[in-house]
Amino acid sequence: MKNKIWFHADDFGVTIEQSERILSCYQKGALNSISVLPNTSVLREALDILNRTDPDGTGIRRVLHLNFVEGKPLAGAGNVPELIDSTGYFDKSFLDFFRWNYTRRGAGRRELVRQIKLEIAAQLRAVTGENDYRITAIDSHQHYHMIPIVFDSLMEVLSEREFEHVQIGQIRVPVDPIAPLMHNTQMRRGVPKINWVKWCILKLYADKNRRILQSRAIEAPVFFGIFYTCEMRKELVEALLPAYKAYADRKEQMLELMFHPGNLSARYELLDERSEELAAFYMSDNRYYEAQCLKLLDKSTP
Repeated sequence: MKNKIWFHADDFGVTIEQSERILSCYQKGALNSISVLPNTSVLREALDILNRTDPDGTGIRRVLHLNFVEGKPLAGAGNVPELIDSTGYFDKSFLDFFRWNYTRRGAGRRELVRQIKLEIAAQLRAVTGENDYRITAIDSHQHYHMIPIVFDSLMEVLSEREFEHVQIGQIRVPVDPIAPLMHNTQMRRGVPKINWVKWCILKLYADKNRRILQSRAIEAPVFFGIFYTCEMRKELVEALLPAYKAYADRKEQMLELMFHPGNLSARYELLDERSEELAAFYMSDNRYYEAQCLKLLDKSTP
């Protein structure tokens, strides 16, 4: 299992049609891992589709996609007022959580942590209770879980008796190693500047989070996906994957490639149709290109 490559799709379960499009990348391509948004209206129906596609649960790794970005909280709006807007929808950015991590102190921090833990527990409950997705890993929408105030809260919730039966084997640390990119000058120069900024912010927490995970016997696979987030096209993946695989092999670790192949066809399908940013993301042509990449990659790649 150490040399396993996860060809992973984020954001499973927004709609039935979107879920089916993601699973077609398993049926017709290399996809073998998905992360499930827990606060959608089709959580049960998406599970049924997943189980029909992968009945014994061995073909597709199932991952909880912790979500503080879009839609409504599962803990109830009245229980997590700091995480939402006046209409009950998530509205706090990564930078909001990042700032809170350094500015909230004393009783204010304790209350914020309480609300974060309530929501993490509610989302875990959603995919391990009646709608049991058989999750074995955790990541998060836009990587909020990397911020210490969220990461530490997640570790505490996983230690609670209610979730001691949930066997989490991997948690994402979404920081690509630089070495594989250095071997390809053209690809290195093509990394958008904003993605270097994201990488630098996430790198602040990577080593500490890995140490904590290691102490809990939870793996953090080598990651391939930040430098070219949402632009994982076939020519790019084929150019860089051998170097990433060689790096993971040297480390004797798994490798995870992050894709977002689940496009939406209309704005009303969004979990929050008011969001211009989410509309642009879900309806971008890049969703099609990433799905195409997964379908063109052989399951045995490389």
